[in-house]
Amino acid sequence: MNLRDIIEKKAKKHGIPTKLIAAIIKIESNGNTYATRYEPNYRWLYKVEEFANHSMASFDTEENGQKTSWGLMQVMGAVARERGFKGDFFTELCDPLLGIEYGCKHLKHYYNRYGNWEDAVASYNAGSPRKDDNGAYVNQAYVDKVFGYWKN
Repeated sequence: MNLRDIIEKKAKKHGIPTKLIAAIIKIESNGNTYATRYEPNYRWLYKVEEFANHSMASFDTEENGQKTSWGLMQVMGAVARERGFKGDFFTELCDPLLGIEYGCKHLKHYYNRYGNWEDAVASYNAGSPRKDDNGAYVNQAYVDKVFGYWKN
């Protein structure tokens, strides 16, 4: 299955516009299936000890995996764990079928929470749709880039 087919399949499954998923992939990884980014200061971890024991990995390995964003949609390992992912980060979250699945679950979670794509996209990138004193998202440049690709 090619990438376009995967995106269309996941878009339909989760009720997300196909071009929005493609735009997030463009901004997050520029289409690099094996993109990874370690974020040492990321602090929203999810049941690290439990998952380390489950996978027979060290605590540090699990923690580092949760502090890394993976694959086309750059899903944080901790976010994937919170959304039900139990597998190996690199070999599975870098697989387009699974990585896009968890990216869509995460995006749709925010859409369901806030009711609009602007807040959902801002939250996908920053954890919440925080705005500054002028009413712009704190990550307005990210939101603008995603919407720029989505609407073209």
